[in-house]
Amino acid sequence: MRFRISKDLALPREAVTWVFAFLAKRGAGKTYCSAVLAEEMLKANIPVVVIDGIGCWWGLRVGKTGEGPGLPIVVFGGEHGDLPLVAEKAKAVAKAVVEANISVVLDLSGLSKRQSRLIVMDFLDELYRLNRVERHVFIEETDMYAPQRTIGPEMATCLGSVDNFVRRGGNHNLGCSMITQRSAVLNKDILTQSDCLVVLRTLAPQDKKAIQLWVEEQTDEDRRKLKEWYDSLKELKNGEAWVWHPEKPTIYRKIMFRERGTFHATRTFLLSPKAATIKLIDVQEFIEKFRTVFEPKPKPVMPPKTIEVSRPQHIPATHRPTQIEPKIESSKTVPANPPLRSVTREEPTEVVVRQSLPNIVLEKLTPTIQVPTEPSTPLGRVLVVLMNWQGRGDRRWTRSQIESAVQQHEWSTDGVEEAVDQLVRWEILVAVQSGARTDFVFKGRDRVRVVERAFQVEAA
Repeated sequence: MRFRISKDLALPREAVTWVFAFLAKRGAGKTYCSAVLAEEMLKANIPVVVIDGIGCWWGLRVGKTGEGPGLPIVVFGGEHGDLPLVAEKAKAVAKAVVEANISVVLDLSGLSKRQSRLIVMDFLDELYRLNRVERHVFIEETDMYAPQRTIGPEMATCLGSVDNFVRRGGNHNLGCSMITQRSAVLNKDILTQSDCLVVLRTLAPQDKKAIQLWVEEQTDEDRRKLKEWYDSLKELKNGEAWVWHPEKPTIYRKIMFRERGTFHATRTFLLSPKAATIKLIDVQEFIEKFRTVFEPKPKPVMPPKTIEVSRPQHIPATHRPTQIEPKIESSKTVPANPPLRSVTREEPTEVVVRQSLPNIVLEKLTPTIQVPTEPSTPLGRVLVVLMNWQGRGDRRWTRSQIESAVQQHEWSTDGVEEAVDQLVRWEILVAVQSGARTDFVFKGRDRVRVVERAFQVEAA
């Protein structure tokens, strides 16, 4: 068995557990070409996992023209998701994938960066722990989860999960394809673990430098020849790539990837009305089997608490229920207080204890926070954007729309994501679930007050 990715090159069966690096500038075809490799594996009944941060890999489920069936792969999350995807269920998804031995797309495009990283590190850790069969994982925009520079413990933990998966996944029959448009931003320690380099059109000098680092660790080729090779990368056409596996002498050539057999969901298509009506190949059997794993279970209703006790001899007659008195039909003399074991009765002796349940009063304190008019903080920038909106008050904002509005003021978007989360916690923004995507409504406008203050400025 071989994976025919072009008319000039077919990869061997063992490529399932290789580590690939698909490197290219935006629009050069890295996603398209890596999907060709995924198609080859799916057609060979090799399960694949796609961690999709851009929301286009669901196209594997659709025919080439956007009509007709594609390949059997279950989609979690996103606009075309079969099942929801939340951070709390990432390990459950990985376990279900292993148990059912199926192929899946994890669409993270509608989630925050924080949620995406939590899902990636939990999913990869659990998949690494449980997997035993040959399986290949495609990580779109790998630099987001394994950056060269990390900020905070969360990013560092996610980097550690990806690093462990790439380095040691082969021990558990796991291969990986790292896909990025910014070679310079991808962690170099992880990039150097690649077995096979797939380089499409690359222009930025810093990205070429990252490629150079990998190449010069793998070969002793003349530096002059290598420089000519680096310079040739800018001349590559869309879908044209250099494929290089240093340990396989036959895999060092420039190829044109074959056309996809499934649908390539471009950015233009995703914005068109047709995107909402397209139908994917049916995978209902899996969905029904595992739906209970990913949907919340109803909480059991506890019956009223009844305490049963044996009839004590010392209970005063005035406190005894009338039905407690045993009926004894006998001509024999019965002692005044016979032992309980000798008493027979038609109904059990029962005392029902009614418990008083407390009422609870919560005192909600609303703090007042002053934010400067000149937004020097991410929170201030987001609030200015929201307050300046003059349209409908029930408008639904996405995270990307808020970031774009901040950018239009020529402000930095650093910290905007965290500011949005903070406003949700304060109930100034209300999160609204729309399928697998989370939108935000500015419900707390009346709780934000603008105070004008005059100050003196000296004329130049």
